[in-house]
Amino acid sequence: MTEELVLNTTVSYGDVDRDGVLLLPGVFKFLQEAAIKHADQFDAGTQAMVNRGESWVLNRMAAAIHRYPRYEEPVRVVTWSSGIRTFKGYRDFRVFCGDELVVAASSLWLYVNLQTKALVRVPEEIAARFPSGPGAVLHPDLDKLKLAPPRPGPVQPCPVSVRYSDVDGNGHVNNTAYLDLLQTALVNRGFPARPQNVAIQFLKEIPPTAESVNVWLEVEAPAIIFAFGGPEALFAQGRVS
Repeated sequence: MTEELVLNTTVSYGDVDRDGVLLLPGVFKFLQEAAIKHADQFDAGTQAMVNRGESWVLNRMAAAIHRYPRYEEPVRVVTWSSGIRTFKGYRDFRVFCGDELVVAASSLWLYVNLQTKALVRVPEEIAARFPSGPGAVLHPDLDKLKLAPPRPGPVQPCPVSVRYSDVDGNGHVNNTAYLDLLQTALVNRGFPARPQNVAIQFLKEIPPTAESVNVWLEVEAPAIIFAFGGPEALFAQGRVS
């Protein structure tokens, strides 16, 4: 069990686009995998889901993407906990290609009971021995970050299909799939495919029965405000630039 987890991997062919560059959801897959592996070391990851019926749910993330790695580039993902308070867990990430920092991110996770969907306090024995890493936090006030959806009315939604592969072992659309929906909508509306800054707040699960999701995009220079929604609710909102 270590303060930091280092995940060494390589950009695979299945995670690059037509230009051989890592897809936006591919960036977040690296972060998700590292977070799960580190939490598993402290019985607070996938094993907690099995043993306790509890799990971490990603609530917010802010990432600065300095460069998107290319196919077959070696990647080193470093992650550490930046604190646990009651039912909240804070985690930071740095992604390197060699000595080059290509991605930095901060995230906020909520600890929930999977059956009731209620927030629950992180067990004391886990919180007490879960170390806080020594690294600086990219976004120390992430839980205060204000993200609003596009204005209703003038913005027409871009419908994007939900695929079978988007649903994960928790029975809902995986967090990384939201970034796939976002990148698809950006390209369909003529915006750049590779934003350098991404901030997202997850509001509600996209149900596995959803056939498509509406994505709203509104220019608020220098950013693009986005939201995902269905007939009755918003699923996530944020901004890219």
